[in-house]
Amino acid sequence: MKGKAHPGPGNQVSLFLLLLGGGVCCEALGQPEPGQELRGSLAGERAAQELKRAMTNEVYNMHWGPVGFQTQARIGAAYTDNVFLSEVNKREDYIIHPEVNLSAAMQVGELNMLRAAVGLGYEWFVKNHSLNSDVPLVSPGSELLFNLFVGDFRIKLHEKASYEQTLAFNEQAGDQPRLYNFTDVGRFDRFNNFAGFAVDWDLNKVIISASYDHENFVSTTEQFKYLDRASEWIAADFNYLLGDRTKAGMEGRLGVHNYDRETILNDNWRVRGGPFVELRLPEGMILRAGGGYEAARFDSTATAGNDYDSWYAYGKISQELKWLVHSVAAGHETLLGDNANNLRTTYLRYSITSDAIKDIELEGHFSVNFSKEFGGDFREEFIHYLAGVRVGYPFHKYWRADLAYELFLKDSETADRSFHRNRVSLDVTFRF
Repeated sequence: MKGKAHPGPGNQVSLFLLLLGGGVCCEALGQPEPGQELRGSLAGERAAQELKRAMTNEVYNMHWGPVGFQTQARIGAAYTDNVFLSEVNKREDYIIHPEVNLSAAMQVGELNMLRAAVGLGYEWFVKNHSLNSDVPLVSPGSELLFNLFVGDFRIKLHEKASYEQTLAFNEQAGDQPRLYNFTDVGRFDRFNNFAGFAVDWDLNKVIISASYDHENFVSTTEQFKYLDRASEWIAADFNYLLGDRTKAGMEGRLGVHNYDRETILNDNWRVRGGPFVELRLPEGMILRAGGGYEAARFDSTATAGNDYDSWYAYGKISQELKWLVHSVAAGHETLLGDNANNLRTTYLRYSITSDAIKDIELEGHFSVNFSKEFGGDFREEFIHYLAGVRVGYPFHKYWRADLAYELFLKDSETADRSFHRNRVSLDVTFRF
């Protein structure tokens, strides 16, 4: 097997330690001023008890010894006018999407908690039978999580796995949807697994956070085998509390990516780091903003034009009022590409939820992304818009219904890669 020149691990570790350097300070910074009331520690017994109370408030209707179980069954029906994401070969379809979710929780000792969740589903296409599969899907929400409290440390160990097959539904992580930049694609069978840990070290006025994840991404669709990779994700934050409502500090991120095949995408490491600030403002608002330097370096098999030295920036302000919660976010960053080595995007996103109408839950979101994929033989500049609304109605103690609409619009400088898609869905969920 031919050896490959990988980025030097010594340089990566040195850079990561440098980002952490400001955080490894004398413990005197963690001592409160005379007369100052101690804040509840992120890692102490109070935090553990709050976690325990939060889990107690969740409804686990079935019990087996110390383990509580919660089940959820959902049947979804959707219509889309462009199941293959194509402007030339548009095909409509109706999709039936049943899913079963099981979650369990168990207290381990006085302070520690073990949680597990798995979701199994299926997507059945009424018209385009080539998209149907013989195996179940694994929801991205499936996870094994263990919260561990040791002294001033809070440790989270986790394992997250998913198996998906089409792009008919776009899973959303937090407020950032993961949209693959593909056109004329039906099946895209893929397995994704994250395993790692996160640690918070609470020194009262100083909080040092670090995390590590090992990711395996595997496509079982031959067309996309070039995406198969193993990645290491490392993050570190140094937080200094300036008061009850303000914190500031430094953040660092490091990613190391090794592809099984280097036919289209190449091995690389990329890093970013800079200052951030988080403020609690009047009227229930929270603002977080940050930015700094980011760069990527590729191994010797990559052609010229892949390495970059650039900047990143982001800002998000959220507000919680009596009848609604909403947020707006904007940013500029460079990510892993799907068709080329890099995806640079500038985005604006807005989301809102409201329960102003009795027994009705309303949600809405809108985002616009100005993007460019570059590095390698592929290059594309495009804008994509994503907008949607959802109305939820809990019509029984254990039952609820959700009606949703979503528009996905892509405008590319490459004419045959532009398209738009409408999707309407109705879900009925039983939770016990």
